[in-house]
Amino acid sequence: MSTRPWLLPVLAPVLLLAGLAAGPAGAVPLPDPRPTPAPAPAPRAVPSDGPSIAPTLEPTPTPTLEPTPTATPAAPVATRLPRIRGEARWTRTLRADPGRWTPRRETTRYRWLRDGEPVPGARGRTYRIRPDDVGSRLRVEVRVRVSGLPVGVAVSRPTPRVRHRVPARRVVTYHVETRGDVSGVPRFARLAQQTFDDPRGWRDAGVELRRVRAGGQFSLVLAEASWLPRFSSVCSSTWSCRVGRYVVINQTRWNHASPAWNAAGRSLRDYRHMVVNHETGHWLGRGHRTCPGRDRPAPVMMQQSKGTGGCRFNPWPLPSER
Repeated sequence: MSTRPWLLPVLAPVLLLAGLAAGPAGAVPLPDPRPTPAPAPAPRAVPSDGPSIAPTLEPTPTPTLEPTPTATPAAPVATRLPRIRGEARWTRTLRADPGRWTPRRETTRYRWLRDGEPVPGARGRTYRIRPDDVGSRLRVEVRVRVSGLPVGVAVSRPTPRVRHRVPARRVVTYHVETRGDVSGVPRFARLAQQTFDDPRGWRDAGVELRRVRAGGQFSLVLAEASWLPRFSSVCSSTWSCRVGRYVVINQTRWNHASPAWNAAGRSLRDYRHMVVNHETGHWLGRGHRTCPGRDRPAPVMMQQSKGTGGCRFNPWPLPSER
């Protein structure tokens, strides 16, 4: 391109300055054809509906140190369990062996259990077997104390089932009947069987009395009082009676005992034991007995419903009657 001569004086200073800015190569940069961007607008304040609230800084929580729990001292431990010594049989006495303990026991307490339940009042080291124990299993619970420690507890293994004093040498069967207007027959039958099973009764003579649904060797009858004379002229509507195969219990006596028995302050349950044992004793071949001496137990075959002649009322056969 040709340069006009008249422009040289004007362009010379400009070209000189451009050459200095371009560096030693002398290249002249061309102007940038892109428009220069406008500066960003300043942010506008947004109006608020309420006063501005400065942000709240949550305080840093101070760590809490948990107290170290105090270890609970261990209770004494039975290194050998308690044991029961003796024979599990009616009239026998058992003795508890407390076992071995770590640390060594300082005080020892005992509690006897029948089929897992505490026996009322049985808290000694020895235990005399009771009538209610027959057929059950016994254990002894031992509680040991050592100063500064919790109570240690251990229970023995169970005994075999408690047996009667003598084995059954004779089995007698019976069934229950009624005569006249009577009530409470299921309970009568249940209580009579309890009397027969009791180790203080005829069972201690080796006689097992077993109820059957029908037939049997004798009939146990609960009878309305007015029916008694119908069994025999020797029977009275006042008392109970035995005639042949029939062991007849007067319902009035069963429900209320007798005046003599009640005057002595004896229980209705004991009267029921006595009257069943007495009339069944007749069927077993026992006859009436008299008082053997003042303040001594009356024989069960004595007519205790009428009085005892100075003896003590007693619902169970004496050893001499078995």
